Amino acid sequence: MTTLGGTRTVVGSHHAEPGRRASGREVLRLLAATSRPLAWATGAWAAATAVAPAAVVVALGVVVGEVPAAARNGLGSPDGQRLVVALVVAAALYAFSLVLDPAGSAIGIAVRTRITGALQGRLLHAVSQPVGVAHLEDGEVLDRLARAEGRLTGMFPGDAPVTWAGSVATQASGWLACGVVAVYEWWVGLALLVTWVVVRRLMLRQVIVLATEHRGQTTAMRRAGYFAALGTRAQAAKEIRVFGLDGFVADRYASEYGTAIDSALGEMRRLHRRALGCLVLVAAALVGALLVIGADAHDRGIGLAAIATLLPMLAVTMSAGSVTFDDMTVAWTMSGLPDVEGLERDLGREAAPPGGARDAAGLPRDAIRFDDVSFRYPGRPDDVLAGVDLELVAGTSTAVVGVNGAGKTTLVGLLSRLRDPVSGRVLVDGTDARELDPARWQRQVAVVPQEPVHYPASAFDNVAYGAWEHRDDVDGVHAAAVQAGFGAVVDTLPDGWDTVLTPELPGGVDLSGGQWQRLALARALFATRHGARVLVLDEPTAALDVRGEAEFYARFLDITAGLTTVVISHRFSTVRRADTICVLDGGRISEQGTHDELVALGGTYAQMYEVQAARFRERRAR
Repeated sequence: MTTLGGTRTVVGSHHAEPGRRASGREVLRLLAATSRPLAWATGAWAAATAVAPAAVVVALGVVVGEVPAAARNGLGSPDGQRLVVALVVAAALYAFSLVLDPAGSAIGIAVRTRITGALQGRLLHAVSQPVGVAHLEDGEVLDRLARAEGRLTGMFPGDAPVTWAGSVATQASGWLACGVVAVYEWWVGLALLVTWVVVRRLMLRQVIVLATEHRGQTTAMRRAGYFAALGTRAQAAKEIRVFGLDGFVADRYASEYGTAIDSALGEMRRLHRRALGCLVLVAAALVGALLVIGADAHDRGIGLAAIATLLPMLAVTMSAGSVTFDDMTVAWTMSGLPDVEGLERDLGREAAPPGGARDAAGLPRDAIRFDDVSFRYPGRPDDVLAGVDLELVAGTSTAVVGVNGAGKTTLVGLLSRLRDPVSGRVLVDGTDARELDPARWQRQVAVVPQEPVHYPASAFDNVAYGAWEHRDDVDGVHAAAVQAGFGAVVDTLPDGWDTVLTPELPGGVDLSGGQWQRLALARALFATRHGARVLVLDEPTAALDVRGEAEFYARFLDITAGLTTVVISHRFSTVRRADTICVLDGGRISEQGTHDELVALGGTYAQMYEVQAARFRERRAR
C-alpha cells in the first residue's frame, strides 16, 4: 500500500505475471500501435528471412544437379542453359539473403527509436498524472519504473519487435527445412521437427526462469546503479575524495551488484547444463537423420542434387529448435511492458478528474487558510504537522520560522498541493484546495526551493522555465533577472543568455551557489509575471551568513510587494520585515504576530531571536 496524491491505493496490485513469456500478439500489438508501416516492413522482412535460407539451399542443390549434364553436353546445350539459369537464380537468392541483414538492422533501428520514444513518453505522462509527488518516493513504484525503462538489462521494449520477428523467421526457416527433408523421407522430417520443438520448449522454459529471476532483483540493481552513479558524478566526487570513500563506494557497488546477479548466474548455469543435454539430443537426431539419408541414397539411388540439398538442409533444420540470445532479449525487454501499462493504470487513478474542478486562475483574492491541518509521511509513526491553523492574507508577506525539522518545508508541499493533508483542509478563498484544478492551482504558486534544480540548459531557458509557455516574452525574462540580481551574472557569462549552465556539456559553465539562488528567484519572478499569485521562498539562503541572508530577504520582500509571499527560515533574525511571522514548533503554530509583537511576547521567537542576534553581534565585534 502507498499513498499517491493523498489517496490510499494499492500500487502494483495488477502486476504482470513475471514468469509468463511475451506472446507474439503482444509484440505485434506494441509495434502496430506505434507505426503500421513499420509493422508491415517488419513482417515482410521476417517472411523473407524465413524463406531465404531454404531457397538458397534448394537453388544450390539444383545447380549441383545440373553440373554433370552441362559438363558432358556443354554450356550451349539445353542442359548448359538450365545450369546457367540455375546459377543466376541461386546467385540472386544469395545476394538477396545478404541484403536481409542490413535491412533488418535499419528496420530495427527505426522500430527501436519509434517505440522507445513512444513508451518513454507514456512513462513521463504516467508519472505526471498524480497531483502530488509521493509516488516518486515509493520504492515499489521506482522498481517498476526501473524495469519499464530497461535500466536493469540495458534493453527496452523497443528492442523486442524486430528481435522477435527475427526469432520467428529463424524458427520458420527451420520448419521449412524440415518440410524439404520430409519430401524425401516424411518421417525423418517429422522426427526432426518434433525433436527441435521439444528442445526449444525445454530451453525457453529456462530462459523465462532466468528473466523472472533477474526481474526479482530490481531493488538490488537499483542500489547498485545508485553507487555506480555516485562514484562517477562530479557533484559527489569532491566529498568522496576528501573522506576517502572511493573504496567504500566501489565495494558497495560490487556487493549490491553481486547480490543482484548471483541468483541469475545460478539460473544461467542451469540453462547451460540444460543446453548441454539438449545438444546431446540434437546430435543424436542429426546423426540418425544422416544415417537414414545415407542408406536411402545407397538403396534408392538418390541423385546428386538431392544429396546436395538434403545435407545442408539438415543444418538449417536446427533453426527450428534454436534458442538464441534473441529469445532472451525478447523475454527481458517485453517484461518491462506490463510495468509501463501497470504504471499508466495505477497512477492514472490518481489523476485529477477531467472535469468539475474549479478554476484557480487569479487566486487567492482573499486568503489561504490552513484549517486544523495534520500530515504524516507514509510509513512514519508521528505527525510532521499536527492541527495547524494558519492564515496567509492575500497580498501580504508571511514568514514561517522554526528549528530544522519543524515541518516548514512540509507546509510548502501542502500549500502547493504536492501533498494533501491527512486531516484538515487547506482553503483558498474558502474553497478546499482539493476542489480546485490542481494544475491551475500549482501554476498559481511559484517556489524558490532550498536546492533549486540546475537545468542543463541555457541561462535564458533556465529563467523562462518559470512560465515556459511565455518564453517569447524576452523582455520579461530579462526584467525578472534584473529584479533578482541575476542580470549582472549573465553579463559575465561567456555566451551571455545563450550560455549552457552545466560543465558537463561543451562550452557549458557552472554557477556558484549564490548565483543559482538568484537564478531560481528570477525564474519564480518570471512565473509571477504570467499568473502566479503566491511566491514561496523556502530557505534557499541556508548556506549564507546572517547578514547575507538578511540582505537577500530584504531584496525579496521589496520586489514582491503586492504578492502573497511566504518566507521559510530557521533564522529568526532575518525575517523581521514580514507582515506576519509564525513560529512552527513541534508541528504546530506556537506563536504568531509581527516582529515587535512577538519580541514583546517574550516567548520562543523572542528568545531565539535574541540568541541568534547575540551571535551576530559577537561576530561583528571580532
